[in-house]
Amino acid sequence: MDQATLPTSLREAVTVTTAGATGVARLVIQGLLELIDDPAAAADATDFLTARLPGYAPMWHIANAVRSAEPAEELRRIRAELDHAVENTVKAAVTWVGEQGVPVTYAPSSSIVKQILAQLPDSLRSGEPAVALAGADAIGPDTVLNIRGTRELAEQLPTLIVTSALKLVPGPVFARLGAPVFEHIPLDNFVGVVLDGELLSPGEVGRRAAELRE
Repeated sequence: MDQATLPTSLREAVTVTTAGATGVARLVIQGLLELIDDPAAAADATDFLTARLPGYAPMWHIANAVRSAEPAEELRRIRAELDHAVENTVKAAVTWVGEQGVPVTYAPSSSIVKQILAQLPDSLRSGEPAVALAGADAIGPDTVLNIRGTRELAEQLPTLIVTSALKLVPGPVFARLGAPVFEHIPLDNFVGVVLDGELLSPGEVGRRAAELRE
């Protein structure tokens, strides 16, 4: 596929470096909705994006939506659920950091983490950090895929993953994901996961990923 023929948001999705997986998912959905009245074009664009975004779990969910009987409706449903999930996750994570009462640090590139930090008082964003936040590009039954440096962070400080269910994928799908900028981190390296606003244990999140079917 000629990248130049793609809608602007899809071209941005494969080049942006600061949006995080959630921001990329929004760009992809926006662009695919512009193509959805042409099933062949939407399918070709989805295949192209899946190949160009090999570390992003949301592409699996989005590709399933494009292949469904009502692709436009499914894409809009994912977008609406994502917006609601992110809002709830931000609120829950802000509460968690506040309860810890200590400065926080973070793994870069997560749009959700950026929203959390924006709502924290200066006293929790400066000083020697004692806890950490990290996003996730994908979560499988027992492993997290995220930007390099996340593993070291989780080994040094109690680290909370903040994300949405759009990042959960079954084991066979997770095994196909990855890129040089990402690393695999055992789920149990983290103190917990805020998923769609719900604070869960790593084991529970892994079970939810394992229950998904390819």
